Amino acid sequence: MPNINNAAIRLDKKCRLCNSEKITEVLKLKPTPPEDLFLPKSKLKLSSEKYPLILALCEHCGYTHLPHILNPAISYSNYVYETKVTVGLSKHYKEYAADIISFAGITRPSFVVDLGSNDGTMLNAFKNLGMSVLGVEPSKQISDIANHNDIETFNDYFTTTVADRIIKGYGKAAVITANYMYANIDDVIGFTKNVKKILDDEGLFVIQTGYHPEQMKINMFDYIYHEHFSYFTVKVLSELLNKCEMELIHVSLNPSKGGSIRVIAQQKYGKRAVHESVKSIIDAENSAAIHKPETYIPFANEISLRKRELVSLIKQIRADGHIIVGYGASHSTTTLIHHFEIGKYLDFIVDDNPIKHGLYSPGYHLQVYPSEKLYENKPEYALVLGWQHQNSIINKNKRFLEEGGKFIIPLPELMVLDDYNS
Repeated sequence: MPNINNAAIRLDKKCRLCNSEKITEVLKLKPTPPEDLFLPKSKLKLSSEKYPLILALCEHCGYTHLPHILNPAISYSNYVYETKVTVGLSKHYKEYAADIISFAGITRPSFVVDLGSNDGTMLNAFKNLGMSVLGVEPSKQISDIANHNDIETFNDYFTTTVADRIIKGYGKAAVITANYMYANIDDVIGFTKNVKKILDDEGLFVIQTGYHPEQMKINMFDYIYHEHFSYFTVKVLSELLNKCEMELIHVSLNPSKGGSIRVIAQQKYGKRAVHESVKSIIDAENSAAIHKPETYIPFANEISLRKRELVSLIKQIRADGHIIVGYGASHSTTTLIHHFEIGKYLDFIVDDNPIKHGLYSPGYHLQVYPSEKLYENKPEYALVLGWQHQNSIINKNKRFLEEGGKFIIPLPELMVLDDYNS
């Protein structure tokens, strides 16, 4: 991501993919601090500044994106998210690795590169299947964890220099993966050209990313945050890959993170045929008018309705003298807290990730505790900020309900659970 200047944030008035100036705002969220800056008390100033968080659409090419780009140094210098803490993701990656190896028809020990490799969970799945692996991860703290676990990882952004280093030291890759990080790239065209550079002639580039046409169906707006510069459709990905002399050959939908797509690309004019899934999903996108600004109006209205309902409920609960805490400390929970403007009603947050314990949330500076705090303080209500994982959270905390506690589920529709069987 070499094109970001030293300023905290910049505003792009042209489309980063096609250079069009026909950019329309489709969802304006409340200004928010960098979403994963959960920090110790001594560093709270770093997460106090709020930045614009607006979703825009290029009416020329259909690219949905953030026009305000936050300098990644602000996000990644204190980055603490580890892949392994996301519920179900480790199991998902084991299946993912097996599927890609089968699809590619590669044998041991083919070379696999994961870009934005985090703690190495994805690469570990490939390694366990006999592959030779290498990660590239910009967060030093997280890349150190991967290296400590014997997953060789470069602590760097995937630049042309790093691409040259990979070719020189390891040769070209049979498989390159970008899992929930392709949306985090500023110069996505330059990045993709570097992928092409290190990809073997018969190699595969696999992108897994959130898919907002599905997420919008469940009112999932909180996947929008500053690290996610892009919100891709299959049509836009196909055109982007084509610009970089690559070809999209397969697409599949999966339920991860509220709705995701996995797309597989090869070098242009590669040997593999284009699967019917590509045309099928692009046709569905066109039928849904997902590249038209007016499609986002009902979505924005629905989010406003959910906000009014939740705030009304919370105000009543507090007026009755009850305590409410939040459950979940992540990027998405920060977006939800700030856009719904509910931080001032929460006493504290609990989370199951030990790395977050003792830290304070961005902006509102709510302290994060282990979930056991629910049983020590016995608040009457726990607002499930990580609502996408509500089943896992509720299953783990049946005792909270049994002892008279209530869970508030804010989305897709507002619910209050006071019984495990509700």
